[in-house]
Amino acid sequence: MKVEFKKLGINGEGIGFIKRKPVFCDGVLPEETAEVEIIEEKPKYVMARLKRLITKSPERIESPSPLEQAHGCPLFILDYQKQLRHKQDILEQALYKYGNVKRSFVRDMHASEKQVGYRSQCKLPVQKSHDILVNGMYEPKTNHFHPIEHFLIHDPKLEEIRKEILRILNEEGYDAYNQRSQKGLRYIVLRVIDGKAQCTLITGKEYIPSTIIDRIMEIPGMESLCQSFNTNRKTNQIFGSPAKVLAGQNTLTISMDQIQLQLSAESFFQLNINQAEKMYQMAISKIDPCKVLVEAYCGIGTMALMAKDKANVVYGIESVPSAVENATNNAKLNNITNTEFICDDAAHGLRKIAMKKTVDCLLVDPPRSGMDDEMLNTIMHVLPKKIIYISCNPSTLAKNLKVLKQRYHVVTVIPYDLFPQTPLVESITVLELG
Repeated sequence: MKVEFKKLGINGEGIGFIKRKPVFCDGVLPEETAEVEIIEEKPKYVMARLKRLITKSPERIESPSPLEQAHGCPLFILDYQKQLRHKQDILEQALYKYGNVKRSFVRDMHASEKQVGYRSQCKLPVQKSHDILVNGMYEPKTNHFHPIEHFLIHDPKLEEIRKEILRILNEEGYDAYNQRSQKGLRYIVLRVIDGKAQCTLITGKEYIPSTIIDRIMEIPGMESLCQSFNTNRKTNQIFGSPAKVLAGQNTLTISMDQIQLQLSAESFFQLNINQAEKMYQMAISKIDPCKVLVEAYCGIGTMALMAKDKANVVYGIESVPSAVENATNNAKLNNITNTEFICDDAAHGLRKIAMKKTVDCLLVDPPRSGMDDEMLNTIMHVLPKKIIYISCNPSTLAKNLKVLKQRYHVVTVIPYDLFPQTPLVESITVLELG
């Protein structure tokens, strides 16, 4: 079947139409005509697989990494400046379609300084290929594993250490995970920041031999080696048991905006660190000096600590206990005394704070699913004067804004590209009560 494609979707797929019904197909760009195979048909849309391109877009370039392009980096086929334009368009369309926010409120995209080699962490599955342990990626919604020898989006030091870890494991005869025996290696989780590395091996039931531990710790820059047991066959979670430190430091200490931060193995931290720092600085610059600032979904407390001078007291709310522990320790590490971190659901934690204090400003950085109804209802009850909303999903942002606009008006939307070669868009939305 021949289809003309008109635009890019929020996941980087091409969108065409058959009798006004949207057709979604990976690997196709706007202004391209392709022969496709229908793989799934729903009442409101069609999923298709690319068979061959009939006409190519003048914007298409040759992908420097076809395997990465097929497994999470679909925009490797677009020049970077064109990527930015399409991402801006994805954000503006979503905001208008789902939130009735006009394009005039959206500022120009802040480009990433690095287009490749920016990613500071990987969480990669392990399999055997030709009797050698390799990293790779699974096709979405399948068990088809594709080995990938080199990842262009990884920080070069991350790639160097990842390959050295695999070399050691292969030389020591370590095996990939076997579901029957519940032994072997499932994932390598590796974080490298400022040349310092923190590695977690996700394994079955067995303990890792001391020879492997010693050799990995001899890798230049290796600060910490941890292990997590995960024998759950059905889970999509990478970590199983809490990560146990086998050697080295309990945490990885890094710096952002002159704030020292300690990251445990399971801590979430932005992957494009230089760009994230710029985005956080911009978000904090939009906070007016106030008495009470609350950051919901605060993680390890990075922005709450960076915003210490913006308020008399800064509260951070986070549902993950280990992240709250990290945040509390990070405040002590930096001798910051006007922050308090609470382990709670975002909505419940905000309600508890609002019972005792008037919340002047709310800073939120929710997951891709956005803020749930309970959190939105709580905000509409508490009514902070100002909201700074950091989003990683234009659609859920727009739907949240549609609710918030009942009492708030949008001042500005500032987009940032933290993930070149992917369709992901981060943004800061400033809202004021009125």
